[in-house]
Amino acid sequence: MQRNVQDFIDDVTAEKITQASLTGAYAQLATKVKPWLAKLLAAIKANQLAQVTLTAKHEPAISFRLETSVINLPLANLTEIGKVTAADDTMPINVYMIAESEALPSGLRIDELGTADDVLADQANAEKLLTDWLTAQTDRLDQITAAEA
Repeated sequence: MQRNVQDFIDDVTAEKITQASLTGAYAQLATKVKPWLAKLLAAIKANQLAQVTLTAKHEPAISFRLETSVINLPLANLTEIGKVTAADDTMPINVYMIAESEALPSGLRIDELGTADDVLADQANAEKLLTDWLTAQTDRLDQITAAEA
């Protein structure tokens, strides 16, 4: 899956993006990985850009998202994406795992899951990587929260 950068920016601006969300209990978020990933994979199979959010009630607040993009910046930073890419380039679409919380040192953690094509081709590995990443993020938030108590 590839996109011309300008077409990518235009599609995101026009909200031509599949958006979905799931909720789960904070302590059992890892059990939501399979349906979370499935929603993303359905969009990729349809050659669509996607943003799939996994939420849970927690204090401090934290959100987790899977996003397809040409670069490792959240889709909310579309202006920045345009500044650091060449509009005429065609780039692979990657899947990024994003955690956002005021409790995180930079407020944001973003990691690459893989190219959209690779994630689609090896869904079992993608699910394992995503589960490990999500567990690491919740463990990290728990440590930060415990240290501040």
